[in-house]
Amino acid sequence: MGFRVRIYYEDTDSGGIVYHSNYIKFCERARSEIVFNSGIEFTQSRHFVVTKLEASYIKPAVLGDILEVKTKLIKVGGASLTLAQDIYKVADIKGFSQMELLFRAKVIVGFICDGRLSRLDPKFAEIFTKLNQD
Repeated sequence: MGFRVRIYYEDTDSGGIVYHSNYIKFCERARSEIVFNSGIEFTQSRHFVVTKLEASYIKPAVLGDILEVKTKLIKVGGASLTLAQDIYKVADIKGFSQMELLFRAKVIVGFICDGRLSRLDPKFAEIFTKLNQD
């Protein structure tokens, strides 16, 4: 299971449609949760920064929707990770969860240590590699 988020009024425009930039925010939260849940130290001196992002908006999310962000590792680089992040609308129909793809992103993040781009800590590569095994 990925990272879930409910859409609140603050996430939407006056028509109840999610602002485009919030999908990127939801992806950021999902990546952070992966690291927080791993137990690895994630601090201001050891973190990731987005260096490139490609986004495709497929369908809009609306007020009240439950979304799930699924993250998969595409590539491990010397100082970076390339990730695929998809956001789905989750609907429970007769006891079964149905997923409808709303947003797709390819994100490259660079590893920062003490304020500088640094060789990727193997522990971080390992936790993102495990995503593909689930």
